[in-house]
Amino acid sequence: MAMKKFICGAVIASMSLMSAIPAFAYDLPEKTIAVSGRGVVSVEPDTAQISLSVVTSNSDAAKAQEENNRIYNKVCENLKASGIKEDDIKSTWYYVYTERDYENNNEVTGYRVENSFTVKTNDKDNAGKYVDIAVSSGATEVNGISFSVENPQEYYDLALKQALLNAQDSAETIKESIGANTINVYSVEEQSSRFSYSTTNSAFNEKAVADYAEDSSASMPTEITYDDIEITANVNAVYKFS
Repeated sequence: MAMKKFICGAVIASMSLMSAIPAFAYDLPEKTIAVSGRGVVSVEPDTAQISLSVVTSNSDAAKAQEENNRIYNKVCENLKASGIKEDDIKSTWYYVYTERDYENNNEVTGYRVENSFTVKTNDKDNAGKYVDIAVSSGATEVNGISFSVENPQEYYDLALKQALLNAQDSAETIKESIGANTINVYSVEEQSSRFSYSTTNSAFNEKAVADYAEDSSASMPTEITYDDIEITANVNAVYKFS
């Protein structure tokens, strides 16, 4: 019976545009209420980005580069044949460095070439398939798979509205607690935004390559799951009361 490699993208990281919330309640007129509001919208990701590398070594630098280029081109061609657009394959790092024996007078032992690149796809449910294609084609490292929302602005707008309503609710609660009659908006400050994304962990990245080193059978597909994306908005608001 064919076995399946399985990994759950359970690690949550954050790409944050946040700044520290200031003490915005200072120097305000009398009879004001200062509150904060937060809104969060969860949405299923629509984009997967796979980070890959091809690493080669040789005693001759030119041969190490030649072999690296050959493997890289093979990986790209097979990915494009599977439906990945050429524009969605982006180089991120290319480096050639000298390998030395530091215990033997720093003698040069060879040259190592690292070629890293990302593969973007909206076919997120088949991200594992593209990992399999890349690794079986010669990619030596899977550096991670992240899931995101390609156009988060519309969801951020919804989160911002929630943040404003949350601030309003807090102000209303305070108004009732202090026995005020009415409240009116004095100022509103959009404070921060955050877009989270889900990504595979390091155990998966190592296992994906190791599995192919032992068994390159195409009957062992990698399956990947992902978490919803959380898009967060925060506001500071000041209300005058009477």
